[in-house]
Amino acid sequence: MQNNLFRTPVSVEKAAELIPLGSPLLFTGSCFADNIGQRMVDARFPALVNPFGVLYNPVSVADALDSIMDLNYVSEEDLVERNGLWHSFMHHGRFSSPDASSTVRSINDAIIEAHDFLQDAEFLFITFGSAFVYEHKLLQKVVANCHKFPGGDFEPYMLEPDELVEIWKDLIVRLRVFNPGLKIIFTVSPVRHLKDGAHGNQLSKAVLLLGIDKLLALFEKLDYFPAYEIVVDELRDYRFYDKGMTHPDSVAVDYIMSRFCESRLSREAQNYYKEVSKITRAREHRASGHNTPAYRQFVSRTLADIHDLSIRYPAALLEQDRQWFQSILEHLDDDENAG
Repeated sequence: MQNNLFRTPVSVEKAAELIPLGSPLLFTGSCFADNIGQRMVDARFPALVNPFGVLYNPVSVADALDSIMDLNYVSEEDLVERNGLWHSFMHHGRFSSPDASSTVRSINDAIIEAHDFLQDAEFLFITFGSAFVYEHKLLQKVVANCHKFPGGDFEPYMLEPDELVEIWKDLIVRLRVFNPGLKIIFTVSPVRHLKDGAHGNQLSKAVLLLGIDKLLALFEKLDYFPAYEIVVDELRDYRFYDKGMTHPDSVAVDYIMSRFCESRLSREAQNYYKEVSKITRAREHRASGHNTPAYRQFVSRTLADIHDLSIRYPAALLEQDRQWFQSILEHLDDDENAG
């Protein structure tokens, strides 16, 4: 009996330009971008993930990239206060703070970091989560985050595919002028936005898919990775969602990553991605706290593995791991000498 008898595997063609090891990667968009981007960070790829925080709609993602390219800094006058915290409607709540100057500083630091990174990035991953946007009635501007302000302050509506295309076709041109070597990969998040209703969620995803498809027809060297299709057409089972039944669980994300790696990473990058997992697992290892021969051997063996990977994969970002385990070994040596 074939393993795929009770499922319909989604065909994922290899990209025309595969991602080599050491290629700077910028991820922006929905929380699904966080999931995939963090796995690349964990694999010690040079990656920057959601510099403005999670962004769900195409308008806010576009606004963020414009701000990054133009170095559009914020000031305290751009912030709003609610429940003792200062917020930016254009940024995620992770920047919010009781101190307005602290919020401004953290946002502007993120803009500078993202600007510098985007200049040298080789791949930009854009994940759209929802075609629904919320326009602040007084500001007459689509916000990235409502920050729990009263719903009556906003006018919600769903974008049309052509609206998405009009915004993004100009932005893609700007991105290619800003960084001529940049390759852009679109995805649609498989996260279900059920606050828009089951039917509304389906319509929203359809808008995103149609808009991206039109952009792919307008521009060369754009790519689309079918994360949404893999979840809804291939996995298509609630056991691959979290308890809230809206977000894909870790099993689903791991499976999507496996399909992503085999279709978007170079052979060397794929091999490295698999091998580096032993280093990341070692970093997560909970030590007993005792200076035992077994633990010293574990640390020494991990340092040897890091050295071996660094020799075979010079582009790998393993220096922090080497320093981490080297400091542990030195601490163990100090304890032994003190005893």
